[in-house]
Amino acid sequence: MLLTNAAFGQITVSPEQTAAAMAQKLAGQGVTIIDPVLNCPSYASGFFSSVGSLPGFDSGIVLTNGRAQTNGSQYGVNGYSTYLASNNNGGAGDTMLNALAGQTTMDACSLEFDMLPLGDTISVDYVFSSEEYIAAVCGPYNDAFAFFISGPGISGNQNIALVPGTNIPVTINTINDGVPGSTGNISNCTSMGPGSPFTDYFVNNSNGTQLTHNGLTTVLHAIHPVDKCSQYHLKIVIADAGNALYDSGVFLKAGSLQTEQFNVSAVVNPVYDTATAVCVKGCLPGRFTVRRSVARPQAQTVKFLLHGSAVSGYDFSPVADSVVIPANAYSADVLINGLPTPVNGTRFLQMAILAPSCDGSGVAVDSASLLIYDSLALAVVPADTSVCRSSNFTMHVTGDDIYTYSWSPANYLTADNVKQPLCTPSGSTVYTLTASLPGSACPAKSAVSSVHVKRSPVLTLTADTTVCDRTTFMLPASLAPPDNYYSYVWSGPGGFTSTQLTPLVEAIAGGNSGVYSLTVTLDTNNCTAIDTIHIGIISPDTPQIAPIIFCLNSGNMQPDVPGNGITWYNANDTVLNGSPNIATNVPAIYQYFVTQASQGCNSRQVPVQIIVEQCCDGSIFIPTAFTPNNDGLNDIFEARPDYGYYVKAVSIYNRWGQLVYSGTEGKWNGKFGAADAEMGTYYYTFSFGCILGGIVVKKGEVQLIR
Repeated sequence: MLLTNAAFGQITVSPEQTAAAMAQKLAGQGVTIIDPVLNCPSYASGFFSSVGSLPGFDSGIVLTNGRAQTNGSQYGVNGYSTYLASNNNGGAGDTMLNALAGQTTMDACSLEFDMLPLGDTISVDYVFSSEEYIAAVCGPYNDAFAFFISGPGISGNQNIALVPGTNIPVTINTINDGVPGSTGNISNCTSMGPGSPFTDYFVNNSNGTQLTHNGLTTVLHAIHPVDKCSQYHLKIVIADAGNALYDSGVFLKAGSLQTEQFNVSAVVNPVYDTATAVCVKGCLPGRFTVRRSVARPQAQTVKFLLHGSAVSGYDFSPVADSVVIPANAYSADVLINGLPTPVNGTRFLQMAILAPSCDGSGVAVDSASLLIYDSLALAVVPADTSVCRSSNFTMHVTGDDIYTYSWSPANYLTADNVKQPLCTPSGSTVYTLTASLPGSACPAKSAVSSVHVKRSPVLTLTADTTVCDRTTFMLPASLAPPDNYYSYVWSGPGGFTSTQLTPLVEAIAGGNSGVYSLTVTLDTNNCTAIDTIHIGIISPDTPQIAPIIFCLNSGNMQPDVPGNGITWYNANDTVLNGSPNIATNVPAIYQYFVTQASQGCNSRQVPVQIIVEQCCDGSIFIPTAFTPNNDGLNDIFEARPDYGYYVKAVSIYNRWGQLVYSGTEGKWNGKFGAADAEMGTYYYTFSFGCILGGIVVKKGEVQLIR
């Protein structure tokens, strides 16, 4: 399998760096590096950068007892955790780690150098990771690493890579998830010291996509007191212990090897909604704040340099070249007071602080800047504006974002307290804009702007509407004020265009329903008005009708077709009052038409063919009376058709028009619900189907006798 750095875009490793480059990458403020030495097998160390969440910082250096960079089937620290980084470099071990781990080490990789700290404490941020997580947790073998420091006030070489708040070294067995691996025993972890294993500092990476190692620590902070301006030696080393299998690594944050820090910032007044620190001549002072990282019991003088386009003694009052941070304090301020001068534009002032150095010269470590304004500057550009009615534009203002703005009146503005509101005028207005710096001694400034609204058309289209398919409709519009110099442009679905105010349109379902837009232009000043209307076209579905067959000699028949709001038409397109009355005494073929209605609109006409033809030849006998008294004789009322007919349906009603029986078997037992029906006359309608096609309907009456 071929793998490259491109496959692991979240961590990038650049191996084979020099000792000087590695040490300088690590060094931060207040530390001078002397005589760095790198002792590592090829490709075991390098720079790294990360855009993901691991290792916990975005860049720095990495030392490993295997490979730093993944290349092909040789896996380094960057890659998926499903890959196994287990490289035997064949390198020697480290005697200092042998003593610390109590095991023979191999494949050692170390970076060591002398350093000169400017403060009284040295610290570095790091993360330890390993393939020995998860399977080898609490096992007999642990890869070893340490940060050995030596120098004044330190006995021998001390390891400062310790579990926070303890003297316990950081290892696989001291920081993990608390679950022994397949070859481990929890006693190997608990014996490392009180509280071990420390699970709060562990990150499980068994499903990771950035780092090949299965686990790692959180970002840890190695720290040790030192004597200022005294030379110390630091050795950062990692190695395999017990065997050369399963790699580990230590990531160190760029610039994190540091001692006491100093920085400066230009103070942004919280009253003003701006990210820029400012000074206004004669009314608003500027402010720099110089900070140190430790509040010491002694006062401390910090020197600084000022430079930029602002001139001391002309643009601002002269200030000293240093500031004193009081005892037990973290910071001190330097005020910049602007001097009133003729208008000469915005000036720039930068302060660079000089951190104390061992030779007393000072080292520039940080800088900040602020702007110095002549006074509150304000103008609306242009001062006079002519626009068409209801068009919108931004009120363009020259002035600084730190000011508080107020517009009067607020008519037609999106807001009256912003620098450049959107204006949508319906009438001419004179605006006054006021700019101020609340909480300062700066006087407010004002500017006037006139907005003139040109004569513009006022267009109104009626509300959205619907029309019936195949009808002609008018696009309705009204316009004011009256004028002979209007021009019109309609556009709509299906490529519709017109230059009339109220054009006629032929409704075609699926062709021209949708949004119609009218643009009206007053030709004398080119002001326009635009409005839209949505036209929906109703086109009811046409009914689907098969030929209707009536049997010869069935009496007068009225055809029925399924659908909603059916309207009948004869061949001359005359509307009929209901369905036609068809005589069945002679064979014939009749042609009619029907439409279906929906939402007040009719569908397109469809033809209906009615055929009168000979059906079955047999007769149908229907009794005129029956006696449902359970004597076994004539208890059931039923029709007896000859061969070829069959009962499709029957309905029986009493003399009050109530339905007492309906069914498809055509057999009535004289019941009305669960009770016996009263004696008397009942009215029936039988529908018979013929196996040759067609329907025969018989209507009549029957006597119920008990």
